[in-house]
Amino acid sequence: MLAEEYLSAKKARRAIYVRERIEWEKHIHQLAEEGPEAFLRMYRMEYRSFKKLCTIISGKILVNDEMAQVRTGKEGITVEIMLHCLLRWLAGGSYIDIRFIACISPSYFYTSVYKCMDAILDSEELALQILKYCKGIGRSSTGF
Repeated sequence: MLAEEYLSAKKARRAIYVRERIEWEKHIHQLAEEGPEAFLRMYRMEYRSFKKLCTIISGKILVNDEMAQVRTGKEGITVEIMLHCLLRWLAGGSYIDIRFIACISPSYFYTSVYKCMDAILDSEELALQILKYCKGIGRSSTGF
């Protein structure tokens, strides 16, 4: 009887809530309609730089679309949406507002932020190249 009581009292796991994700191209088009500076104001970088950063970090943060399809019935979250979350959050945005706009769960918002940050920090292409300039810095500093 004990096992039967346990099974009847055990709560069923809630079904996941699948959100309709932001359509990135539509989002970009809407920003472009607002004017040439809208993207720059929102992301603190030009669109060209944003796309280049997406290319640099994409290999480290890409989501497995097959597993996303199994879990949610939808494609995985894009690199652009993940980077959107990071940049808006670093600019002081509320995680609630950012994830609501991106249509992702709170846990995946933080996953996106941490994955993007780690990818940027681990990138050789984005690493500081200060050692290349040490000789020039030494000569410059003697002039002060």
